[in-house]
Amino acid sequence: YYSTEGSTLAIKAMLTLAAEERPKGERPLFVAARNVHKAFVYGAAMLDADVKWIYSSEGHICRCKVSPDEVGKAIKSCPRKPDGVYITSPDYLGNIADIKGIAEVCDACGVPLLVDNAHGAYLKFLPESRHPMDLGADLCCDSAHKTLPVLTGGAYLHISGDYPKYAERAREALSLFASTSPSYLILQSLDLFNAQKEEYIKKNVK
Repeated sequence: YYSTEGSTLAIKAMLTLAAEERPKGERPLFVAARNVHKAFVYGAAMLDADVKWIYSSEGHICRCKVSPDEVGKAIKSCPRKPDGVYITSPDYLGNIADIKGIAEVCDACGVPLLVDNAHGAYLKFLPESRHPMDLGADLCCDSAHKTLPVLTGGAYLHISGDYPKYAERAREALSLFASTSPSYLILQSLDLFNAQKEEYIKKNVK
């Protein structure tokens, strides 16, 4: 799904979609590494969500190395099964998390993995894709305008085929936070990139 309001809009939509699966009468609950973008904090506040934070042993707000084992422990320490695990990868210093390992833990626990991949849209176009969606993420956002030739504000919301209910409600979730007057120039730039993307994938990506 396209966003003309960057990954900020996609992040809030991701949280909304995951939160709708919570038990009736419960507040949304997420496990998240502490180096989240403020868009996550704002989205959690809007949803009145509780957050089980995973803190970095390095004491650095921009970097929060999270292992699959730490994610598993955080999930088990929650008062109930969380509605999602939220990871920022790449982080703001370029570090990439073990998305595949974390996805396996989340899958075993029956918890969706949400990835803020705002700075990593290019990962899909490496000789061997390292994009979160190819490594097991269930919901993911990309800021196309950060590393791809798209106008500022152009972004994507990706949804795994394992969660068809999310796709059914995606437009509604995006509309809750989006302007009713999106930039059609940004939409057009996302469309124009598609041709370049397909051509590049045919030539370079396995």
